[in-house]
Amino acid sequence: MQSKITGDFVESGSPALEFQPPMRRVFQAPPASQLHSSFMPSYEDENNIQSTVKDVQSTLSSVNEQISRLRSALAELEIYREDLHTSLLQHRSVLSAVRRLPPEILGEIFLFAAAGCRLIWPPTSASDSAMPWLLGKVCSYWRTVAFSLPRLWSEIHMDVRYQIPLSSSTDLYDKTYESMLRFGEKFLQSCLNRSGNEMLTFSIEVDGLRDMAHPLLEILVQHSERWEDVSLHLDIFSHHTVLAPAKNRVPNLRRLHIGTSLSDSMPPTPLDAFENAPKLKELSLTRIIHPFHIIRIPWSQITHLISKSNTFREGEFTQIMRHTENLTSFTTHRERILEVASSEPILLPHLNFLEVVNKGSYIAKTFQFLTTPKLHELRVQALTPFLADQTVPMLTRAQCKPTHLVFQSSLVEDAVWEENFGIVWLLGELPSITHLHLTALRSSEEIMSRLHYRRPPTNFPPFLPNLENIILEDRHCLSATKITDTLSSRIENHSTDTWGSWPDGHKGLRSITLRLSRPPGPVFPELDVLKNLAEEHGVAISISSG
Repeated sequence: MQSKITGDFVESGSPALEFQPPMRRVFQAPPASQLHSSFMPSYEDENNIQSTVKDVQSTLSSVNEQISRLRSALAELEIYREDLHTSLLQHRSVLSAVRRLPPEILGEIFLFAAAGCRLIWPPTSASDSAMPWLLGKVCSYWRTVAFSLPRLWSEIHMDVRYQIPLSSSTDLYDKTYESMLRFGEKFLQSCLNRSGNEMLTFSIEVDGLRDMAHPLLEILVQHSERWEDVSLHLDIFSHHTVLAPAKNRVPNLRRLHIGTSLSDSMPPTPLDAFENAPKLKELSLTRIIHPFHIIRIPWSQITHLISKSNTFREGEFTQIMRHTENLTSFTTHRERILEVASSEPILLPHLNFLEVVNKGSYIAKTFQFLTTPKLHELRVQALTPFLADQTVPMLTRAQCKPTHLVFQSSLVEDAVWEENFGIVWLLGELPSITHLHLTALRSSEEIMSRLHYRRPPTNFPPFLPNLENIILEDRHCLSATKITDTLSSRIENHSTDTWGSWPDGHKGLRSITLRLSRPPGPVFPELDVLKNLAEEHGVAISISSG
């Protein structure tokens, strides 16, 4: 029933708003001579006082009753207010401008709001309330619009890995797993139907009972013409025959990731489902045995290659590099580089990004067999002590001028001197660096002193003369004095009698980030000088230690 407020009262059975304050009776307090003395009332005085007490108690009871009634009325009014507020929102919602949005505009809003969201199987409590499912829970109109947008249903992630049951009821678990896969097939088919002719981005993770996952792959292969971004985390060779029909039917594939297990058996024939992929540019391979020989890829098209923990035959690394002459970005992690010493370096004329994470000896081999004249950004993480004897010759041979360097040493205490010497050698060959992120041990002893910006110039050119941004992580910093001196010398317009004036045409530091630690947590009061100096000259600075 709707309520209506008119004037000073509420109709339709709602509580009255009128309130008449009660007549207030004033009771005089006993005289001070009675209150503040050992006065003993007479019989007559006692009767008068008792009568007054009864009147006060009666009046108090009446006031309490009125308060209770008012509180009850107030509670009813508060409930009524909430009802009115709900009704107000409901009526306003009917007038909302959102309802007037045409489906085309509403659809664009949905696509913007759901950007980057994936359809996930099996569903979780979080994914069930995420985009795009959330859109369909608002109203039938929104649900209709959401279902009409193919792009909303074109990014799919299926995780159907078989978890080994902890109990002995393996048969029961297998039936549950098989049931989950069947529901997964319905989920996948529904998403594919709603995605219409939209290009597909999907990932699928499979292990354990591999044959059970064949129907999922068969469904996906039926739509291979729409594959654009594909990630396969599975024993790809166990599904060799299932993927085979995709051959010559992936005209829109741009990005491909294949990850498997090193325990996988070698296939009788190479996997050629992706051999003819005219738009494929980005490739990622993880834990593949002899990838160049068992996966047919249009290598010459690849511009971005990520290779992690793959197993190469002797000469296979340079073979891949030789066939990927159009690479602009290359990442290699934890891979054995087996090459004969006489192998010639491979020219990668377009490579501008290189990341190497490996043992020191394999880092050396990686650089030994590459020449990268256009290198712009270099990232190196040494898992064992870094050796600069092949890295530096490559930089010299390529005559490249990288501007960004991220370097993390092995952090092996026993090799700190040799490794820091290699870092100094490397930095000395990279005068073009403007951004440096260095992680090392005891940098203040061996490295930072070499980076001091000498003014006026000496016969020896300074290290990293173009450095503008530095992030230094020292995991065993013994002293910050040299760090302070070195970085202070690189702050523009900070002139002293010792260093001289700033040279014309040179740029100083624009940002400094220091993360210094040693056991136990260190304190570096000397850094206050650097901090104050940086702030004074407008250089962004962040210092943490512990």
